[in-house]
Amino acid sequence: MKSDVKAVRKTSTGSVFGGRTRLRGIILASDGTGAGTVILQDGNSVTQFQVDVPNGDVFAYNLAEDGIVFDGGMTISTLTKATVTVIIDK
Repeated sequence: MKSDVKAVRKTSTGSVFGGRTRLRGIILASDGTGAGTVILQDGNSVTQFQVDVPNGDVFAYNLAEDGIVFDGGMTISTLTKATVTVIIDK
């Protein structure tokens, strides 16, 4: 499925997008103060994606096919020692 995407950069917890969307990719950057964690939840507070961020590392990951659906919105519930850029449907 092809669709337009947008990038949203976050440095703290909170809402990423208020409606239904799909996670297409993610870029994670450690802040260099230790290993971090990122947890993304949907509008029902269900964890849809969780990843560890190694100390001092930066990496990008594209999700296969249609990505991960986030019904009712996307929220970063945990963001420690990292910056995250999520690639989502517009």
